Amino acid sequence: MDNKSTIKIIGGKFKGVNLKMPTTNLTRSSKSILKESLFNTISSDVIESCFIEAFAGTGSIGLEALSRGAKEAWFFENNKSSFDILSSNILLLKKRDPNILANGFYGDTFEILHQHINKNTTKKIIYFDPPFNIRENYADVYSKCTRLLEEILNPSIFLVVFEHMSEYKPPKNIKHFSIIKQKKFGKSSLTYYIESNFNNTKETNG
Repeated sequence: MDNKSTIKIIGGKFKGVNLKMPTTNLTRSSKSILKESLFNTISSDVIESCFIEAFAGTGSIGLEALSRGAKEAWFFENNKSSFDILSSNILLLKKRDPNILANGFYGDTFEILHQHINKNTTKKIIYFDPPFNIRENYADVYSKCTRLLEEILNPSIFLVVFEHMSEYKPPKNIKHFSIIKQKKFGKSSLTYYIESNFNNTKETNG
């Protein structure tokens, strides 16, 4: 398999493992610099968390979280081809460590995420990187994500991260969650939300 169809786990106990990626543009993989920044930011928070990749693609973010100490990871994906690769990537890590907890859910995230969110009380991090058609108004899918988040927020969710187009301006508050940090990586940006009661950090832009 050539380099164009794999992506490496860049940190943790599975560092260096090559995950499968589609050879087409079916799914977008997050830039390595963006992924490294993400996990540097949430470093200790990810440990013993339930990491939810809401639009998983082939699972590179959630599997990175497992590598870095997440207690479990949930993956939601609506595309059958991507889900098949995701399932293969999960099996790849389970062969290395049969004890990892990784669950893939096939279906429309907007329809099925709420069915699973209350299944346990483990502290949860949700990562949103929704797919969109660049020729359409991609702000619409971000608005749908905001509405979904408003519906599913519960005490076990303590951190929400959006990967989005840099020109999009996300809301400062989503219910009782507020932006604590934003960072730009060219055309893509990361925005972090945390429950307002725990917001002891000033908003950062950079």
